[in-house]
Amino acid sequence: MRKKSFVMLSLVLVLILAVTAGCATTTTTGTQNSAAQGKTYKWVAQSPWPDGTVLHWMATEIAKDITGASGGRLTIEMHPVGTVVGALDLLDAVNNGSLDAIHSWEGYWMGKIPAAGFFAAMPLGMNEQEYMTWVIKDEGAQLWQEIFKDYNIKVLPAGCYTPEILYQSKVPIRNLEDLKGKKVRGVGFWGQIQSKLGASVVTVAGNEVYQALERGVVDAIEYATPASNYPLGFHEVAPYLVVPGIHQPTSTFSFIVNKKKWDELPDDLKRIVELCTQNMWGKAWAHAAAEDAKVWQKYKKLEQAGKLTIIQFDPKDQVKIKQMADELYAETAAKNPMFKKVYDSQNKFLQLYSPWRKAMQPNY
Repeated sequence: MRKKSFVMLSLVLVLILAVTAGCATTTTTGTQNSAAQGKTYKWVAQSPWPDGTVLHWMATEIAKDITGASGGRLTIEMHPVGTVVGALDLLDAVNNGSLDAIHSWEGYWMGKIPAAGFFAAMPLGMNEQEYMTWVIKDEGAQLWQEIFKDYNIKVLPAGCYTPEILYQSKVPIRNLEDLKGKKVRGVGFWGQIQSKLGASVVTVAGNEVYQALERGVVDAIEYATPASNYPLGFHEVAPYLVVPGIHQPTSTFSFIVNKKKWDELPDDLKRIVELCTQNMWGKAWAHAAAEDAKVWQKYKKLEQAGKLTIIQFDPKDQVKIKQMADELYAETAAKNPMFKKVYDSQNKFLQLYSPWRKAMQPNY
């Protein structure tokens, strides 16, 4: 009987110890989870865009979405260009930690990283659907991070927006013959292509474009989308508007975070940031398209009133420019291994994607 009682008592003690240990483990883990969920983070971020533009809207929406989706655990203050540093200093600022994060258009970094152009806007390159698919479902996102391998940053692809206006011009530009000898604004690969086409390329800062047109420093400019161009009044001094935007079929953007700041985040907050930036592939393009459509009606009314002439650039000459662009990319790829790697990746993707798109998507 005593032996039986002793066994029973031992079993009870073991059970009590097991339950106590389990409670202790649960309590400790719960405390750790609560502590992680209770900690808050605050990032100071900046875009390269002026306040009030569609571009800065994209940057502020990312900040708002992350702040809201995280329940305030990660708060992001997004500032317009010049608040902390100039547009061309943003990459260095997020790399060295002067800024925690930036909204970025990689065309600014082409001087340091030629392959960055593939993640900005490639003349006669992929459109928004192709970019979105290549980045999200192919190897675009991986290569986007890889081109910045020498920087202390985490790159998060953050959507695209609509095609830009090819030219707003003081003179009609209907074809390649009209373009020859004209003074035009151009940067990056589009600047190089225009030079090969016989135009005289002039470097004009974004905030000086209107004055350059007005004073005749340039005959024509490319700047941005209808929704961005119209409020700046280019049509007031340039009565010709040339489309389509073959030089920039779409523009892609990123949200770049200082690597130390990124590594500090718990996994659930990292996932929130990833999802909010990925969401911009649909959200940003839809917003830009809706705004462009409204502005296009204003341009059409100006045309009806005889105050603006909208020109469709010669389709045959568009094909010639495409051939020239491909030649330029091939030449650059032969000199730059990273450029070649990204260029080959896009071409491989298009070999798979294009036959389906041409067969299944109407062209009318």
